[in-house]
Amino acid sequence: MIKADQAFDMQRLYKKMVKRYVPELQDRDDFTVKTQRRVCDKCGSESDSTFLYKFQESTEWIEVSVSDECLNCNKAKELQEFMKKQEFQASSDRREQLMKDYLMIPSDLVDAGFKNYKETNHVTARALKEAVEYTKHFLANQEEDRYSLILMGSCGTGKSHLCVAIARTLKEKGFAVGFLTTGALLAKIKATYNKGASKSEEDIFKDLKRFSLLILDDVGSETGSKDEFAWSKTKLFEVVNNRIGKPTIYTSNFNEIELPQAIGERTFSRMFNKTKFIDVFTDDYRKTLRIQ
Repeated sequence: MIKADQAFDMQRLYKKMVKRYVPELQDRDDFTVKTQRRVCDKCGSESDSTFLYKFQESTEWIEVSVSDECLNCNKAKELQEFMKKQEFQASSDRREQLMKDYLMIPSDLVDAGFKNYKETNHVTARALKEAVEYTKHFLANQEEDRYSLILMGSCGTGKSHLCVAIARTLKEKGFAVGFLTTGALLAKIKATYNKGASKSEEDIFKDLKRFSLLILDDVGSETGSKDEFAWSKTKLFEVVNNRIGKPTIYTSNFNEIELPQAIGERTFSRMFNKTKFIDVFTDDYRKTLRIQ
């Protein structure tokens, strides 16, 4: 009697499972279900069971198409999906760590966006338009089709504001974005020379290569002794050269005549590679913020 009860329970379970895959059986109970071994259509091995059913008045057994893959294939697929998730998580963690180290947005620009950028005249209006178009182009294209920017202009014209707006937009879309002044970057490189430093100079350059977009703010403002200035020019050349082929944005208060003198002709020449120049020379917006 126990065996008969078990068989009845199994038959009821089988029917319930088959009804999930055969909609026309939903409101019927005049059929019988059995299982049989089958050959996997994908790997060709004989593996887990498949369901068959027949109506009471029929002698024809109909196979239920649940999946073309066997249990082993499904397990392999699940493992592959798991590994992809793990890889994505690791990639996400690396991206977050990169931005923790190199996304150095000034406190007064943490909320900078395109909507709260102050257009004071046609020069800043054009700069805003170019920044928005750059962001849209970046999102719509693969890395090899993207370009770089140089925003050259007076102090207080919103160059950094626009760069932060670009950075925040792309960060929200899942891209690894770096933002820091060249002075801060050179300080990071110099810190690798200290005994017990957690990173080497090579590590820094590897990090810079990983960014989908790197923004170097205030290029040419590096100061120091004659020897320090020479070192800064050499390292800045290596940084710019390291980013060739990858989208990079530079800002500077110097114009096209002054900047090569400040950073070196070789470095400035490298910046031309697939780069659009934006002129933002106009009145300092910050002057309007002073107390009368």
